[in-house]
Formats: sequence, structure tokens, C-alpha cells
Amino acid sequence: MALRNAPMPAPVPVSEGRLRVCMMVTYDMASPGGGVKQHALHLAASLRRLGDEVMLVGPSSVPTDEPDVHSFGGIVNIPANGSDNNLGLLVSPRAIARFFRKHRFDVIHIHEPLQPALSYWSVWLTRRVPHVATFHAFMEEEGLLLRWARKAWGATMFPWIQRAIAVSEPAARYASAAWSRELSIIPNGVPTDIFTPPDLHHYNNRVKLLFVGRIGDVRKGARYLFEAYAGLLARRLPVTLDVVGELGQAEPPPSLPGLTYHGAVAFERLSQLYRACDVFVAPSTGQESFGIVLLEAMASAKPVVCSNIEGYRQVATTEGSTLVAPSDPKALEDAIARVVRTPPEIRRWHGELNRRHAETFDYDRLAERVRHEYRLAIAACRAGVRRPDREAAAASSPARRRRGRQRCRPPSGGAGRPPRSTARRPSPPRRGTTAAAGSATPRRRTGTSRSA
Repeated sequence: MALRNAPMPAPVPVSEGRLRVCMMVTYDMASPGGGVKQHALHLAASLRRLGDEVMLVGPSSVPTDEPDVHSFGGIVNIPANGSDNNLGLLVSPRAIARFFRKHRFDVIHIHEPLQPALSYWSVWLTRRVPHVATFHAFMEEEGLLLRWARKAWGATMFPWIQRAIAVSEPAARYASAAWSRELSIIPNGVPTDIFTPPDLHHYNNRVKLLFVGRIGDVRKGARYLFEAYAGLLARRLPVTLDVVGELGQAEPPPSLPGLTYHGAVAFERLSQLYRACDVFVAPSTGQESFGIVLLEAMASAKPVVCSNIEGYRQVATTEGSTLVAPSDPKALEDAIARVVRTPPEIRRWHGELNRRHAETFDYDRLAERVRHEYRLAIAACRAGVRRPDREAAAASSPARRRRGRQRCRPPSGGAGRPPRSTARRPSPPRRGTTAAAGSATPRRRTGTSRSA
């Protein structure tokens, strides 16, 4: 697998026109949290600002009538990787087929393609369309059975996915068990126009700590923060703690002085809580490919105390972040205590450094790089058609366009092929005759049935 940091391409000429993009999320879109879903939402918004038409597609436990959003049913919760995963496991293949017959796209972008079963049916029902995949997940340790299953599952789809993206180097390494071709690294982003610094800095006697994450996810480390916070109170340090996120299967946070549990909140309210805090704390234990919540806090010009795990080291700054050993409440307590005792002017300076760093991850910058991957996928799909000598005629002829585009050929090195070929065998030479020496081999003809 070849890794590369995807470059910032030159601005796309207007003559290339807008792209019709299907942005597919494999997790429950009705859930208020979820880094993958938020990533897709903000990326879609930035692509629309570039002039593209983007439809967000995914499973949802609640029907939606939002514009440019299409949801499927069949949600099933599969606990894995220390988290609840509400996936479209029982989504109807016929519903997917009807959707893609009704809507035409230039490229389909699937986030977490190894999550069953929406991604599987979507790829197999749209093999004529270019595909791009983004890998978000990461695990420090993985059993052989799960590793084999990911590789086997990927072999059924990846031959018809032209380009792939990973949000970090850890995510790229984890994806390499199933994806063996070139993998571009384009990080998660942050909408810096939503997460902004406070207009005025008001310093009071108490330092406001903030935690954002699903309480029931063991990997988020909330219980270690609650224990550390109790220790800070025992030291009589002037702190409060705001906790934001779904409970999942966990009990509510403990009743401690100054601790306020807000539950899951709307995006606008979340940005307000970031601006109102003094220090952001992320005590995750691991299995994080990237620190989206860190970027949100940094874009809000806040200093950060976070676990010293690989996914967070991809984001944290040297001066604006304090890294601490994971799963160690005493170490976390000591680290927070040091930041609390730091003069407010120094904390503010650290926040300003973080803001400048976060601006490099703005989605409007990253969208250009993702769009470049779309163009590469489209070019690869066109280069892999079965009759490239007739592609120009098919593109220019209205009659041929109505009949549909040529099917993409799996990229070189990809395993597998479509279960049914529409190619016609060349007629054998008539009895009593032989092919002339040096004569051309009869060309194979490919059907052009309607795309699914």
C-alpha cells in the first residue's frame, strides 16, 4: 500500500462543471453525535460552496424530510471498538436500487465502506459509477478473525472503488489490512466559521472544564475524568465541569459539585459551550484515529488536556496541548491541576496558538483536496471501461448517453469481477476457412444496459 499526503490541487476550472456527488454515511444519521457523520455533513457543505450538487445518503432510525438528504431504514446496533454502532445492516437492497435508478451521480463517496450492508449493495448496484472510499476507523489491537473478515469483505467491493482516503496515518495502517492500493491521507476538518473564539474573555474565580463525547463509549474515558475531577475538588481547586454527549448504555455522571450534564446538544449550543469553557479535556483511552473534538476546541481558541494516544498526537500542538498517559485518573488530575494554576493570560495565548493551527484544517481547504480525488476516480473509471475506443462516441451521442455509460473495469491489481458479463463472444470462423495470418482478432462487443 502506497501512502501519500494528498496535495492541494490547483483550482478546478469552471469549464469542468459541477459534480453530482452522493455522500454516503454508514452510521445512523439520526444520532446527534458521531464524528463520521459530522465530517460528511461539513464536507458536503463545503463542496456545495464549490458549486457541486451533494446528496447525503445513509441509514436513519428516524425518517427525514431534509433537502438533499435521503435515508434508509434497517438500523441495527452492533457494539464494537468500545462504541455503539447503529448501522444499516438490514437496509433493503430493492430500496437502494430504486434510489440509484432515480438519482444519477458522477461519483459516490462512501465513508467507512467496510461497514455492512449499505455500502456493499450500493457498490454492487452502481458499478458503472466512480467510487471513492474514506477510512476513519483505527484499533491498536485487532484479532485475527476480525482482520480476516475485513479483508474478505473488502475483496467483494474494492475492485470497483477507484480511489481511497484515510483521515490519518493510524487510520491508513488499519485500512491496509483490507486495502492494498494507493491511499491518500486527507485529515478530518473543522468548520472554523462555526467553532470560533469568544468575542471577549471573561476571567472569573472558577476554571470551566469541558468534556464532549458519548459517556457509554469506554474508549472516551469519561469515568477517568470523573475520578480526576473528584480529586481536583478534594484539592479545593476552583473548577467546574460541563459534560456533553449521549449516555448510551452508561449511567448518568456522578452528582459532584460544579458538574453539569447537558446530554446531547444541538450544534449551535455545542459551539457556545466550547466558547464558554476555559480548558477542554479529552481523556480517551485509545482506538481514536483522529481528534475531531480537539480540533473543535482548538478552533474555539481553547487549551487542551488530552490523552497521549496516536490519534490525538496527529492533531495536538506542542504548546497549546498537555498530553497525559491514558487510563490514569491520577495523571489526568495532575495535568489538569497544572493547567488550572497557569495564569489566564498564558492559557489565552495557548488558545490563540491552537486557533491558528485549527485554521489549517478548515473544511473549505480540505474540500478542494477531496474533490481532486473525485476527479482522479472519474478519470480512472473512464480509463478502465471495456471499450475505451468508443468512449468519446458514447459521451457525444445523445442516444448512447440515454442507454447509459460503459461499466468501470476493476483497477489493475484488484480482485474479482462482476458476477455477469454482457460481453459477446466472437463468432468462430466458418467451417473450411482459417483466419488470415496477421489479421485482427474480432473485437468484443459490450452491452450498454441501463445503469442500476
